[in-house]
Amino acid sequence: MKSIYKSFILLTVVFMWTTVLKAQTMQTNTTGQKVVIQLSSNDTLVHKSLIRQLNNILNAFETIRIEVVVHGPGIEMMMKNARYENNLQLLHKKGIKFLVCQNTMKEKQIKAADLNSFTEVIPAGIAHIIIRQSEGWSYIKAGF
Repeated sequence: MKSIYKSFILLTVVFMWTTVLKAQTMQTNTTGQKVVIQLSSNDTLVHKSLIRQLNNILNAFETIRIEVVVHGPGIEMMMKNARYENNLQLLHKKGIKFLVCQNTMKEKQIKAADLNSFTEVIPAGIAHIIIRQSEGWSYIKAGF
């Protein structure tokens, strides 16, 4: 019985030590990250969540490259005078890139002049995400 108790204590200590080391590794890896975020929803709750998530990411990392790839119905968030335009502009000033799919623009007959000035037009949103993932970027789909 004593032997089982000692083994249990030893396993517990090893597990806790491993957890601490893992947490330290996660905390020290706060530089040089890259993430591409896909936004394809026109749901304002998703938009609000995206803004919160972007701010959280910026606060969690010392340096990080963030690209938000917008296509489909998500393009509504990038239009001039959209609900969260000021929030997005502040995030852009902090280094976040907002990339809008040209295929979506053609489909919805949207001109570059209709978009916020801080957006960049890319040929194909999905293709851009595929390329970024092949380059080692982390991927997040905006939403819940």
